[in-house]
Amino acid sequence: MSRPGWQAYRAAVISSAELMRRVRDQVARSRRQPENSPDRRPARLANTRTTLLRTSGNNVIWCRCGVGLHDYLGIASHAHVDPLSVEVRYAGTGILTYPGTSCHHGEHEWCSYLRSGQDGPFMWGRNAHTREIEVLDDGDIARWTAEYDGYAVDSSALHRRSVLLDRASRSVDIVDQIAGGSYDIRLAFHLGSDVQAELEESYAVLCWPTASAPGAARLELPPGLRWSLSRSVPAATLLGCGRCTPEIPLIARLEFLDVGQPGKSAVSRRAISWTTSAALSGETPEIQAEAR
Repeated sequence: MSRPGWQAYRAAVISSAELMRRVRDQVARSRRQPENSPDRRPARLANTRTTLLRTSGNNVIWCRCGVGLHDYLGIASHAHVDPLSVEVRYAGTGILTYPGTSCHHGEHEWCSYLRSGQDGPFMWGRNAHTREIEVLDDGDIARWTAEYDGYAVDSSALHRRSVLLDRASRSVDIVDQIAGGSYDIRLAFHLGSDVQAELEESYAVLCWPTASAPGAARLELPPGLRWSLSRSVPAATLLGCGRCTPEIPLIARLEFLDVGQPGKSAVSRRAISWTTSAALSGETPEIQAEAR
């Protein structure tokens, strides 16, 4: 290579190396914690209407509770059917989470389940409303409660959901209640792509042996519904169908098990109950836990 050519090549290599150095410096700076940043990550992200419930230490249990918006420029376009979404992760592995294995178009029943569709494929005739009722984080107990009127067949139907994370027992309770009458319902729990599931009468046995942090859990399903397990590669969905009444809340309990001891619960079972009068009166429902 001639000297002028060599000099040009060397200059190009130096420029490339300098560019890489600047990129590395920028990434390093972005990872540093600003001096005025809080010591603890926020549990509520007000701008996104999201609340995070989580444990600390090893194998963190992380719950994302969302109160999603239900409008676009005031015309309720591309609105989600259920903004009271709940996502549960264990050590970074999605346990209860929608894995995105279905499509939003076509004539299959799951297509209408995933989109809006009152006045069109992605259009509602009116704006639905969500309201966050309570966010509590006190010691071992973290709880979130919200309600949504988007399912209203008439003006009285109201869906209320509460998520309770018990850090001591490392369990998650999801409580659903429909106020205003008795309705035919479908309640679905979408499982992450790493989760293997077996349905056994009133509960499901979950495990994720190939994840970076293997684990297992027992999901107690609300009684009174007909439960089935459908698999859409690479994920599965637990679907309960039946009829609900305001007096009987639907309670699902996710108990994480000791790793290496399948079938043995890491905690004692508990019963969670709602005081029905509070749930129907619009007041914050009282959730009680009784050891058994």
